[in-house]
Amino acid sequence: MAPYYSKKRKTIMTSSPPADSKSTAYAYGLEIINVYGVIEPTSDLQINMQHSVAAVESILNYRFKNKSLLEAALTHSSITDGLCYERLEFLGDAVIGLAISNFVYVNYPHLDPGQLSKIRAANISTEKLARVAVQHQLYKYVRHNKATVLSDKVREFVNAVEKEEYTVVHGGQMRAPKVLADIVESIAAAVYVDCRYDLQLMWPIIKDLLEPLVMLDVLEKQPQPITMLFEACQREGKRLDIKHRRKGEKDIASVYVDGVFIAYGSSETKENAKLHAAEAALSKLKLLKTEDAMLTHTFSGVNEDADIEAAKRKVHELCNKKKWGKPTYRIDQELGPAHDKRYVSSVQIETSDKIFRGIGKERSKIKDAENSAASVIFCSLQNSDYV
Repeated sequence: MAPYYSKKRKTIMTSSPPADSKSTAYAYGLEIINVYGVIEPTSDLQINMQHSVAAVESILNYRFKNKSLLEAALTHSSITDGLCYERLEFLGDAVIGLAISNFVYVNYPHLDPGQLSKIRAANISTEKLARVAVQHQLYKYVRHNKATVLSDKVREFVNAVEKEEYTVVHGGQMRAPKVLADIVESIAAAVYVDCRYDLQLMWPIIKDLLEPLVMLDVLEKQPQPITMLFEACQREGKRLDIKHRRKGEKDIASVYVDGVFIAYGSSETKENAKLHAAEAALSKLKLLKTEDAMLTHTFSGVNEDADIEAAKRKVHELCNKKKWGKPTYRIDQELGPAHDKRYVSSVQIETSDKIFRGIGKERSKIKDAENSAASVIFCSLQNSDYV
């Protein structure tokens, strides 16, 4: 094999060139003489792509067997040389959804389909994936027509996310640009194809990229504000209206309860404006409820070690009968080592003027801990003057 070298550096490469020797030589940013003795010019695009592939491989902690897959995943449609991430983005959208579904289904057998759907939706949303692109600065490695991709909206979103003090689950102050989510989806698909379509091989690599995943505990701390607001008004038998108007580039949403203005929120999109308005309204209504001296009654310490069979169902039926709010469960404590976990659950029921809370006993399974909490509150309510 003839030697190859950098013409300007005058650096003789005496070893046989690797399969992608052209790309390796381009990394020097100079003309090269290939193995056939022909001078080939370099290009800034090729130099940048070589750097981008290496950088993203480092972020993923994964080396591609077929680097052209990652090159395509990092090429926007504004580049017209044949490569583009659109097909990979199409595949990646489905692959991430399937991988997340598989992960939560296997690891959280106690969750019902509604809870599983909430977790999946939170982790495959444009909002979440766009933030992943910002977190790892993946947008810096995309080959593109700058005027098309690196718009003011992308820069503004990056700046907004970097200033956030806590993880945003349901929507920030501005709309997440879809192009950022597309980047993550196309990279996920590139890994999937490079792993010979093996989801089990692909998932650990992409899971690390998506971390921290939005799990049930986060969703419970930051529940969907609009759903919470509708449920709160429904429990109280009140009429909820959310009205929209446009002011310049902002959408303004106003919340009315029984015709009375409560709060408003604004954003670039109608959806996020509604979210922010609902959050503001919930805070206002919660304050008003506190001022109305709403009482909380906590039950615990039931002596019987045996739990009532089907206690959760019985509590649910009691709430329906009394027209109370739907009981909500949460895990208050997680005890013991990983191989011998113990859980303490609580359940809360809201009425028009009271909150009932039951705290269960330690149990080895989450569903049993929830049933224990249900047993406590059911027995306590049955033996009290409240029912």
